[in-house]
Amino acid sequence: MPDVFVNYRTGDGDKTARAIAIYLRGRFGHDRIFLASTSIPLGRQFDETLLANARRCAVLLAVVGPDWVDAPALKDPSDWVRKEILESYQNQNQVIAVLDGRKTDRLRPSDLPKVLRWFATSQSHRLDEHNFERDLRTLADELCRLVPHLCSDDDGGPEPDPESGPGPTIGDAKAAVLFGSSVGGDAGTVVKGNSAPVHVGNGSQVHNAPHFAGGIVNYVAGSHRGDMNQRPEAPRGRSEDE
Repeated sequence: MPDVFVNYRTGDGDKTARAIAIYLRGRFGHDRIFLASTSIPLGRQFDETLLANARRCAVLLAVVGPDWVDAPALKDPSDWVRKEILESYQNQNQVIAVLDGRKTDRLRPSDLPKVLRWFATSQSHRLDEHNFERDLRTLADELCRLVPHLCSDDDGGPEPDPESGPGPTIGDAKAAVLFGSSVGGDAGTVVKGNSAPVHVGNGSQVHNAPHFAGGIVNYVAGSHRGDMNQRPEAPRGRSEDE
């Protein structure tokens, strides 16, 4: 039986509910997270399955979208969102409101049917679209605290690579780096769509002209008349005629 039941209303938080389920399943295992659209086997009576899982779960996460409180169905005793929340609450399971985004206001008892007013005074958790991954991880960590056995195989989720910075990097490339829209053969490292100078490996970076250097000889393409001195610099303390 799943430990976490993800409750949502279609059209108002369902995408966030799926994202929550995917993340939690990645950390705790698929069978421990219940999401109606993917957890009910074909041919199974959905009404019995929904209520049985809402009743037996340890935690019900109710995704509250911007229009959740204004849905007329919430005042209907036959509404499934309402029935699942009440079924879990009446069986003394932990019920947590997950506020979807910054535009979703905190619940107020006066906005809810009498049987749900307790829901507005329960501590909620917000998923901010600008810090979605961080807030998801915080939610999962809190579930570990509430349901310790849920996390028996949890490794804490993927950690960001501190060496990679805010985006993809090339690092110390050991093969060719190509710029353009198409490559062929053994291309090595490929960089596409670059809009600024890119440096790979050790050595100087030269732009806008073919260039090579070796020993005391340098070559720079283009016409140069009187503006370049190719002679090596004489060591200090010696004249150039010595």
